[in-house]
Amino acid sequence: MKTLLSKGLAMTAAMALCTSALADDALFKEHVYGAPFSKYSNQAGYYDCSVEIGATALCIDDVKFVGHAFTAALLFSGDKLYMVSLLSGFEQQAYVQAVAALAKTFALVSLADASSQLDLLDLDRRSSRQDFAAKLSSYESVAANAGNLTYTFIEGLDRAKKHPNVTTAVAAAKDNTRVAELVIMDDGADSILAVRFSFPKLEARKLKDALASPVEDF
Repeated sequence: MKTLLSKGLAMTAAMALCTSALADDALFKEHVYGAPFSKYSNQAGYYDCSVEIGATALCIDDVKFVGHAFTAALLFSGDKLYMVSLLSGFEQQAYVQAVAALAKTFALVSLADASSQLDLLDLDRRSSRQDFAAKLSSYESVAANAGNLTYTFIEGLDRAKKHPNVTTAVAAAKDNTRVAELVIMDDGADSILAVRFSFPKLEARKLKDALASPVEDF
């Protein structure tokens, strides 16, 4: 059984984080949102991992994050970088350190399993601190035991504004607000730790612009 972080997460979720998003829309370190596929495809160390990832992707091994080695998967849409996913086998120390690192500049806003989501902003609004911690701990334990648990963090969230739920918080955020998802997957044979970085509002705006573009006759 993995040692989970319910107590610390409850404290993290209650923190007021007001850090602004990183400059240049950086997804992770030097990997910038919208960078062309060609920027990485000819660089030493990068290899095509599209089949393994299930989407157009380039991977590079031994990328350091919180002192641990990950494989970084760069995902592309229309030959433009839109997500960076760090992947490794599950290690308790890497998990703990990743959560701690994210909590410095991101706010934990939700937990999810394979079929549901626990909105921590809504839960915080409706619950006492004791009930909040108990419900978070219960959800986290059940999801982890089922082998599918995702923590979602929003960078630079101003908790002082008391957003009633995650949907409202995302809607109020700037387009270049970065989201991080820490994922634990366990199918009995393999246990995987993943940390995904994305700009969901920039992706949504790109889709909206595409839908608004004139369509050629066919």
